[in-house]
Amino acid sequence: MTELPFQQPQTLNVRQNRALALAGVFQAAQLTHMTALTGRQSIGESGNFYLEQLIKASLNIRPSGKCSAQTLDFFNQLADISLGLKTLESSINQPFNTSPTSRLPKLSSTKLPMSYAMALLQLEKKVYSNPKFVEIIEQSQQKILRQLSFFDNNYLHPSVIASLAQTYVDTAGQINPRIMVRGNAEAFKDSAHTNRIRASLFTGLQMAHLWRQLGGSSWGMVFSKRKLLGDIQDLARLQYQVV
Repeated sequence: MTELPFQQPQTLNVRQNRALALAGVFQAAQLTHMTALTGRQSIGESGNFYLEQLIKASLNIRPSGKCSAQTLDFFNQLADISLGLKTLESSINQPFNTSPTSRLPKLSSTKLPMSYAMALLQLEKKVYSNPKFVEIIEQSQQKILRQLSFFDNNYLHPSVIASLAQTYVDTAGQINPRIMVRGNAEAFKDSAHTNRIRASLFTGLQMAHLWRQLGGSSWGMVFSKRKLLGDIQDLARLQYQVV
């Protein structure tokens, strides 16, 4: 397979790896927000693409043990997480008027996605410190990976989405306070719609765990926003081959 210019193998430093994993959390949060507001059929091909990349990664991030991998080991290219990079930058960039000019398009609203992302970071510690929940996640991963061939490796197959949603319910869904998602009340009556939301949240939970495995911490994120913005800009330059 011929690689595009921005797809060459890239070795990221420690901070860039963490920033990219955190962007994965924010991508999941943004997809949760988009799906909740517009319905599962309205996030478009690009939304489905970003969700599919997160699902692939979440099925291969192991909930137990240490992680020695790079974030990009779970994705094909930086573009797979570009929505997350946009969301993350837009969420933290506002207070810093002196920050470098963004290479990433602005998003209209990131308030709710940011609240979902922060909630996922908090839930992650509670979920993965519980051996029972870790076992549920591992068993679900193995089951879905075995079944994928029956679904023509379609990671967005309704059965795959439903399994991920149930995994979220059986783990994070058992912990209070739960994440309250705002959206189209009528659409929430559709189980396929709520499954997409919960599946998105599960992928965010897995990306939060990867971020933690790579040394991420909430306090570090709060007190290192300027460094995080710089890392996002560097990743954007790598993605778009800006010289």
